[in-house]
Amino acid sequence: MRLKGIVVPIVTPFDDTGQVDSEALKNLCEFLIEKKVHGLYPCGTTGEAVLLTTEERKLVAKTVVEHTAGRVPVYIHVGAAATTEVVELSKHAVEIGADGIAAVTPFYFGYSQEDLIRYYEQIVEAIPSDYPFYLYNIPGCTGNDLLPPAVKYLAEKYPNIVGIKNSMPDLLRAQEYGESRAGFSVMLGNDLLIAPGVFVGCDGAVSGNAQVAPELFVKLYEAAEAGDWDAALALQKQASTVAKLLHNGGNLSLFKYGLAHRGVPVGDVREPLGKMCKEEAAKIMAKIDELGVY
Repeated sequence: MRLKGIVVPIVTPFDDTGQVDSEALKNLCEFLIEKKVHGLYPCGTTGEAVLLTTEERKLVAKTVVEHTAGRVPVYIHVGAAATTEVVELSKHAVEIGADGIAAVTPFYFGYSQEDLIRYYEQIVEAIPSDYPFYLYNIPGCTGNDLLPPAVKYLAEKYPNIVGIKNSMPDLLRAQEYGESRAGFSVMLGNDLLIAPGVFVGCDGAVSGNAQVAPELFVKLYEAAEAGDWDAALALQKQASTVAKLLHNGGNLSLFKYGLAHRGVPVGDVREPLGKMCKEEAAKIMAKIDELGVY
C-alpha cells in the first residue's frame, strides 16, 4: 500500500500534566477522518517525536491504529537517532497492524551515503519483506541529505521500500526520486508545492498545515489529481497563504492553537519548544477564518 493524497502528520496531544493525552488523540483522528483526509502519519516532526520517549511513541502509534480501525491508512514514523530504537519501533508498528512505516535519516551527527544506506538496510531487514516502508528526507532538520543514487540503490534492492517523503522545496529532486524505480512513490513534505508536485507525478503530500484546514488541502489535492489546473492553481494560492500564516510548520504551538480554534483541543507543545503567544495566534486564526477555507 502506497500513500496517496493528503496525509496528515498529526500533532501529539498532551494533557495539563504534560503526558500524552490518548482521548484528545482519538478526537484529533476523528476530526481529520471526518474531513476526508487520505491518511494519518503519527510521530513525525509535527508530532514532536524527538521529544517523546520510546514508550510514548508506541502509545501514540497503537492509539491511532486502533482508533482509525482501517478507515484510512496509518503509517507510523519510526525514525530516530539510534538504529536500535528505529528497529524496535518498526517491529512494534508491524505488531500493532499499522499499514506501513516511514523513517527519517539519522540526525545530529553527519553521515555518509554509505552510512545512510546501512541504516535503512538494517530497518528493512527487521520487518517482513512485504511490509511497506517510506524513506524520509528533510536535510534542513537532520543535517543529512539522502541523495538520489542512494535512494535508487535502496529502491531497486528492496521492493517494499515503496517511496520517499521529500520535504525539500525542490521539485527537481522530487522528480529524480520518482525515477528510482517504476512506480516509486514520492510524497511531498512542502505544502507550497502540492499542485505542481502532483502535476509532475508526485502522489500527494504529508501536510502538517492540513490538520488545521483539512478541507482546503483535500480540495487542492483532488483538483490537481483530476487535472483541473485552474482550480488547483487557485486552491494552491489559498493553501500557500494558509501555510505561511501558520508559519509553515515552524511553530508547532501554533498548529495546536489552530486545532483548538477548530474545536479540537490538543494541549500545547513539550519543552523546550516555545509556546505561541495566544493573542498573536488568535489574530492569525482570524485571518484564516476570513479566507473561508473551511
